[in-house]
Amino acid sequence: MKKWLVILFACFVLAGCSAPKFTVTPIATDIPQDKVTIVEHKRTRAVFLDNMLDWCRDSGKDCKVVRQASAQGDAPLTLNYISRWSWDLRTYIADAKITAFKQNEKVGEVTFVAPYSANLDKFGNDNKRIQAMMALLFGELTEKEAQRKISDGEM
Repeated sequence: MKKWLVILFACFVLAGCSAPKFTVTPIATDIPQDKVTIVEHKRTRAVFLDNMLDWCRDSGKDCKVVRQASAQGDAPLTLNYISRWSWDLRTYIADAKITAFKQNEKVGEVTFVAPYSANLDKFGNDNKRIQAMMALLFGELTEKEAQRKISDGEM
């Protein structure tokens, strides 16, 4: 009996340790953030870019999409993104990254990782998580607030 309790407890501990996590280095406030160029990543699902653009529209940012990095011109702020989706009963974002550049110099980055584990928090709302990544990158949301939203089932 004790053996099963220990195994069960270990499973809960391991599931809790492998919860989805955001990590961010936000864009500094002294960098102009009103005009943003997003470099499309063709191998990432279109829903990712769609949610980035929705967030830009809702936040009053002037965002444009270019097909390749060489087309960004003299954009004051450029975003590159990539995500990988996984399957475990349904699809979910396994990991994603958005990196901000100002004239080829990295000025911010946000990552999201949902480990393949027994933790059911990995099945949150992918749209809200993508938009949270944008809010984190632009300093409108803190890591602590984002983690609390995941734990509370809000995203």
